[in-house]
This record gives sequence, C-alpha cells and structure tokens, in this order.
Amino acid sequence: DAKHRIEALPWVRIATVKRMLPDTVLLGVVEREALALWQHKGRFALIDHDGTVIQDRGLERFGGLLVVVGKDAPVHAAALLGMLATQPNLLSQVRTAVRVGGRRWNLRFESGIDVRLPEENPASAWARLAEYERTNQVLARDVEMLDLRLPDRLIVRRAPRPERRPERRDRET
Repeated sequence: DAKHRIEALPWVRIATVKRMLPDTVLLGVVEREALALWQHKGRFALIDHDGTVIQDRGLERFGGLLVVVGKDAPVHAAALLGMLATQPNLLSQVRTAVRVGGRRWNLRFESGIDVRLPEENPASAWARLAEYERTNQVLARDVEMLDLRLPDRLIVRRAPRPERRPERRDRET
C-alpha cells in the first residue's frame, strides 16, 4: 500500500519499499525526469520521457524546455527529441514542435521559421536540413517555411516583404 501511495506522487516514477526486521524500512525512489512542456487546450504541463504529466503549475523554471503541441504529442516527444538531438546545432534553435494529424511534426525555430518534417523517415529529413544549413545557411535567410516532406527536394516559402510606401514629401510654404 505504501509503494502505491508513494508512486502516486507526481515526481515519483518507481518506488520500492522493503521491511528489514525488526524495525527498519528501506525506501527507494526513481524520480521522473522533465522532458518537455506540453501545450494542450491552452494549458501547459510538464511531461517526462513516457509522456506522463508531472505537474501543471509552477512551470516557470522549465521555460527553456521544448514545447510540444498536440493531443498525442506527449507519447511521441521522447522519440522526437532523440531524433532532434542528432543535430545539436539545430536542436538548440527549436522552440516548439507541433504534432500534425497524429502522424508527423512541424517545428518552429526561435527565428520564427517553420520546418515541416515528413511522416516517413523524419530523421533523414532532419539530417538533410542540417546539411542545407551547413552549406547554405538557410535558417539565416529571409524564409518563413521550409518543407522537407518530399525526400528529393526542399520547398522554401520566403517571408513576405513589407510593402513600400511612396515617400511623402512635405510641401514648402
């Protein structure tokens, strides 16, 4: 009973309780590790590697974690972060990952660029993006969206340019 009550605590993943006669109780605890912030229905929650919600209040100190969005995002977040970690220079720039249709991810970089990953073989697309970045610095360009869903090409949507207004000349009186 004590084991189940301890495991019901939000930060406890596994608990062990052993009794050593005559008067000693040994308690072992494996804590949950914070993985990401999950945004769902306008609220945020801290999740672990299994997608389990740890807490949904006092999240200020976890603001540097990746935000994942979508109904099934928590259960797929660890796999996504494992894949993203293969390119640490790119991972450090990703702020949000949105699960699309329960089958693929869109990534939002801190620069505001959206990257669309494919459903099939997203790791290959992620590696291609890293290569494009090394050779062409695509993330430093005037780009709004990079679409990697087709394996043989990169589709780029440029950021809209602000309209130029004609210069207004003041009249001399």
